[in-house]
Amino acid sequence: MTGEKRRGRPSTGVREAVLAATEELLREVGAAQLSTRNVARRAAVAESSIFYHFGDRLGLLRAVVHTHLPAYKEVADRPAGQGSLRDNLVALLDGLESFYLRIAPILAAVQSDVELRTRFAELDGEVGPQRSLRPVAAYLLAERDLGRVRADLDVDAVALIITGVAHQRALLRHLSGRTSTASSAQVVDTLLPTVAPHRVP
Repeated sequence: MTGEKRRGRPSTGVREAVLAATEELLREVGAAQLSTRNVARRAAVAESSIFYHFGDRLGLLRAVVHTHLPAYKEVADRPAGQGSLRDNLVALLDGLESFYLRIAPILAAVQSDVELRTRFAELDGEVGPQRSLRPVAAYLLAERDLGRVRADLDVDAVALIITGVAHQRALLRHLSGRTSTASSAQVVDTLLPTVAPHRVP
């Protein structure tokens, strides 16, 4: 029947149901109520199926993060040499902010749990913050090779600035519902003179 939640173990899509339930709980009640029991109840599956598919809470959160990685890749893997550098950086900053806003509940869950935070730190090369810098730095490096940014530009430092601003703007929206007083275009216009070689292409 339409409008009714199906009870019992789904015949297919157990992983998908568990991942969706995890994100719903994180948004609604936060990390404090994120137990495998509550996730199983929300997903209408046996709690043992969570352990079977994900191992533990860390595996579950890691899987949730991975569901968002294609969206991050789509935003961060920008083709160099197309459009104006300014427009590309504004779009990149806006896209990263939207991505970080979507995963804010997951980040909060990790930060609020010492064990999870420690274990996530051990996975830094796989799902941690260093991974998020690489495609942004790669884009800037490609633009540098084309001569559209300074030849001596420290692409890692600029990637850190861009992702840091995006994360901070997303955090502000997540916690207060307000946007930053400086628009993404204003941020880029402030950064651009230190990035562009002489004039913006």
